[in-house]
Amino acid sequence: MSKNFRMINATEELVAFCDLAKANGWLALDTEFVRTRTLYAELGLVQARTGEEIVLVDPLNGVDLSALWQLLRSDIITVLHAAGEDLEIFQRNNAAPRFLFDTQIANAFISDGTQIGYAGLVEQMLNVSVDKSQSRTDWLQRPLSPAQLEYAAADVEYLAELYPTLRAKTIDSGMETLVLAECQEQVAKRARETVAELAWRDIGGVSLLDGSGRAILRELAQWRLELARERNIALPFVARDHILTDIARNKPSNRHELSQTEELHPKSLRLYGEAILQCVERGLAVPKEQQPEEIPRYDQDWQYKRFFKAAKAILKAAGESANIPVPLMGSRKQINEIYVWHHFTTEATKAKLHTPDLYNGWRGELVAKPMAELVAASS
Repeated sequence: MSKNFRMINATEELVAFCDLAKANGWLALDTEFVRTRTLYAELGLVQARTGEEIVLVDPLNGVDLSALWQLLRSDIITVLHAAGEDLEIFQRNNAAPRFLFDTQIANAFISDGTQIGYAGLVEQMLNVSVDKSQSRTDWLQRPLSPAQLEYAAADVEYLAELYPTLRAKTIDSGMETLVLAECQEQVAKRARETVAELAWRDIGGVSLLDGSGRAILRELAQWRLELARERNIALPFVARDHILTDIARNKPSNRHELSQTEELHPKSLRLYGEAILQCVERGLAVPKEQQPEEIPRYDQDWQYKRFFKAAKAILKAAGESANIPVPLMGSRKQINEIYVWHHFTTEATKAKLHTPDLYNGWRGELVAKPMAELVAASS
């Protein structure tokens, strides 16, 4: 059961709490949000603790959150667990934490690299079982029940208790610098927005398309993402990925042909049919030399398999040498990022993309050189 907490119902109360957090130098923070049909998460509740003070802030009751956003940009330590989607909310309010301490990341570095959930970590470290029965709450509905508020408050009550122990362990193990570097890399990654004209590269099935099909997919993916951002609609509620690839492959020239696209909802056809056909038309008009580069299915290719095995060995050796849990060194996705970067990415496209994770930050310091040498040897 959570400790006593109080609801903040006025802006001046939030300002006073932020002043207290500023004086303490740290803040445990969590958010509750809803993201079902929207592209961006809709904030439903903010939970915070500093010292013994636990507060819940209702962003739907008129409280101005500016003081909180300003606090996160200051030199205090913001403590979160698995901060990813919380960071997206902060970024949209120009409030990326200046100093983040993510308890999930910290625990991974001082253990075996496992990404453990909040409830699991609380049970493991504090021997407390966290009630998760309210996890499916619609946080935009009002009023919130006492049980829902208790559940929300518990997320920062125990987070604040995990923080000093985990921080001390990262210092004792010599991992503090790496943990803080990884936290800031996560902040930076969440700040990046997909370049709309390159959104096609993230869609499965692109390997099945010819040059004109890729040009059509590029137009479709850019149109969908720009529309989703403008109207705050989740991408699948405009059109799912496989529908875009089907359209790009079949190249319909009129509404009847477009209507034959499997799983294209009649409502989508009515709302977006003309825009989709215009995308097809623009894609077909792209000269061959300007069509997007091919990204073939490479995971069954012997050259890729050899590269992947060697890249895994580089990560393993670097992790063991630096005493870093090997799972944190790099994922299959991050290895694939390098392979695609060198084999299937033009110089023009590279100029619009961030370089692969394994070439940047603390990972880059450890493995960028041997990775580049491996790529050179396999080219």
